[in-house]
Amino acid sequence: MNTITLLKISWRNVWRSKLRSFVVIMSVVFGILGGIIMIAMSYGLNDERMNNAIEAYLSHIQIHNKSFSEDYNIKHTINNFSEIENAINNDARIVSFSRRIILNGMLSNSNGSYGIQVKGINPSEEIKVTNTYEKIIEGEYFKSKRDNTILVGKKLADRLNLKIKSKVVITFQDQSNELTSLLYRVEGIFRSGNSRYDEANVFVRNSSINKNLPNFSGFHEIPILLTDINLKDDVKNQLIPFSSNNIVEAWDDISKDLAYANEMLAAVLYIFMIIILTGLSFGIVNTMLMAILERKKEIGMLMSIGMNRSKIFLMICFETIFLSLVALPFGLILSYLIVEYYSVVGIDLSVVEAGLENFGVGTRLYFKVPNEDYYVVAIMVFIISIISSIFPSIRALKINPVEATKTI
Repeated sequence: MNTITLLKISWRNVWRSKLRSFVVIMSVVFGILGGIIMIAMSYGLNDERMNNAIEAYLSHIQIHNKSFSEDYNIKHTINNFSEIENAINNDARIVSFSRRIILNGMLSNSNGSYGIQVKGINPSEEIKVTNTYEKIIEGEYFKSKRDNTILVGKKLADRLNLKIKSKVVITFQDQSNELTSLLYRVEGIFRSGNSRYDEANVFVRNSSINKNLPNFSGFHEIPILLTDINLKDDVKNQLIPFSSNNIVEAWDDISKDLAYANEMLAAVLYIFMIIILTGLSFGIVNTMLMAILERKKEIGMLMSIGMNRSKIFLMICFETIFLSLVALPFGLILSYLIVEYYSVVGIDLSVVEAGLENFGVGTRLYFKVPNEDYYVVAIMVFIISIISSIFPSIRALKINPVEATKTI
């Protein structure tokens, strides 16, 4: 009996009990579907969190004075600023950049005080780097002619009961280590999608800081936005020579937790997929064992008429593998269609908005699965189906042909 004949027999055996085979196939289909949807949701949440952080405050690259990165002292401004600015302007891979003054201080009003980081910005530059201007939920984005206006996050506004036109005082140490207080009026309230960020950061104009600190000059931070996030390492390395006393960092250098989650996500998801498929394999094994017990006499007779054990072993293996291979394309196609649909439409998660904001995630989740993951899942299903076929095949070999054919 050649291999082709053996394959034909195995295929026909699969459909001898159509209902049982259908149940097993559907269980594999839904197992694949469940696993891939879990992967899609995890990738979507991770991408949403990462993109939200990059668009709201990280950007692709940031430049600081090395000393400022250690103690956030106002006097540690970026060195060689003009050379760095010239290099940035001449790099076609850089879309835009902004110049920021960073102050660590205390924001106070009649309702209390809270430690914050003040980001002094040029509004016309900042809108090209971050999306804060799109996140204004009350008021306006620096439309006032006054210099002393401020944007505060929704979480901070709720904590201190701030409204539009509310007055606040920001206290910080100046370059002489003297306490300085600046009065601002709330012009806008933003909601970035990350409540922790909203609670600890405010925006003011650079001009308002320079006006009140006449002896201060320079900038503490340059956020840079690139044409492609994958260029971050190349651009970073080319800017380092201009920054002997500065530090040039990509987004994954600044936010280690986001970078670690991004690196570990694929490995963790594959582990979960293996767990799901392993659970399905037990169902396949159980089904095949039942089939073998029902066909005990038949297998015994095949052994009696000369069919060797290796072909019996292969026949059962092929039957088990066929069950998974029939389910595989249906599971992948169904998963792909669902992922593609929700990658455009998304899922509304506004019912758990408050919890998601603590993790920097928006209220709409868009599915995402890299194309190579479909191939990985297909290979995993195939390998697990082979492993699942071994035990039933070994069990079939233990059948005694004499005892099995006694009642024939």
